[in-house]
Amino acid sequence: MGNFKFWEKFFKGSEEPDTLIGSDHDDLLWNYGGNDWIDGRAGTDRAFGGAGNDRVFGGPGNDQVYGEDGSDVLYGGNDRYQPRVAGQDNDYVRGGGGDDVLFIGDGRDWLRGDGGRDTFVFQFHDPMPGQHNPMPGLPKQGPDPDITTIADFDPEQDTFAFDAPGLYNDGVGANFINHASVQSGYPVDTFYSGDAWRANGEHVVVITDRSFADGSAAASAISGESAGDIIVYHNYKTHTADLAYVTSGNHVDVFAHLSAVDSVSNLASLHLSASDFAFV
Repeated sequence: MGNFKFWEKFFKGSEEPDTLIGSDHDDLLWNYGGNDWIDGRAGTDRAFGGAGNDRVFGGPGNDQVYGEDGSDVLYGGNDRYQPRVAGQDNDYVRGGGGDDVLFIGDGRDWLRGDGGRDTFVFQFHDPMPGQHNPMPGLPKQGPDPDITTIADFDPEQDTFAFDAPGLYNDGVGANFINHASVQSGYPVDTFYSGDAWRANGEHVVVITDRSFADGSAAASAISGESAGDIIVYHNYKTHTADLAYVTSGNHVDVFAHLSAVDSVSNLASLHLSASDFAFV
């Protein structure tokens, strides 16, 4: 769980259900068992959920959040019902064992679900940059620009989810367009994966025949895209698979990198399907 650093305030839980609330300084919040509520608040914090089904918040600042064992709900920043945290929020979020939900807000975040069926929930298609320096002891996260990197998305188990206003309980500032096939939590209503030139107006498009320099080039290669569509493509400059949100014709916001997908063939081999893309 890491070594205690002399400048951190130490908050220690137990094997029972606990509520640990940090300070507005740099904290170490360390729990053992039970279904816990842990909130680091402001500062550069490290929070460990331990065993049990926990809800862990890093809060404002460059935080490290570890769910560990159990099915956890994890936020690098504040929860989705509080205002956006921008300008200082480059977080490291790791699920551990169990079926975890990892929320992705603003800043340059790095996420790993680890084992289990994990859900990566995107709150905003236009993430605000964080500071370029991440938390102490960890390298700068992911390629430029300052957006989220997911290290281990497994389409056999994991799901991307997009927070859309007007669909179930909206998070503050949620700004994806609802393209759920039925209702909240259901897959996208129209999906395509394959050669770019065959795509025509589907709401999620995965391009598996070529790489692109950026998201606008990927959008230009397909037909019929409209605001709210999501494009997944391989970026030959960053050697990642990128997720991009169409804002207007041939213009996109790139909001995530998949770091383990370093070629077009790797992207194709994921066999992404409509069931990998849900709206909430």
